[in-house]
Amino acid sequence: MNQRASDPEAFVRFSEEKATVAEISSTEHSSIVVWGVRLGQEVPAHIHPAGQDAWIILRGALSCFLGNGERVTIRAGQVDVAEHHQVHGAINDGGEDAVFLSIYSAPNLGWEKATP
Repeated sequence: MNQRASDPEAFVRFSEEKATVAEISSTEHSSIVVWGVRLGQEVPAHIHPAGQDAWIILRGALSCFLGNGERVTIRAGQVDVAEHHQVHGAINDGGEDAVFLSIYSAPNLGWEKATP
């Protein structure tokens, strides 16, 4: 990425079928993506075995999976940090589209499915 500053909203994509992710930046140390999540769509529950994932909600609200059937609602302006091996994912059960940044940092990107 040659440009240091960018507007994440310029990267947002939505799909009628599923939550959509678009890459903003990816290096050997981190990945920054933006998610577009329409009402009723889900980011599947998962863990990262090697790093942490910080979500910054830019618009809307999400019901975030914490594992063991627990959830918490995060809204625009809030940050949620899932440390390595912490279950995270979300469903948009609010009243509008949701957009969030995901900043994943680890030596190696990894992903494993988990139970919500």
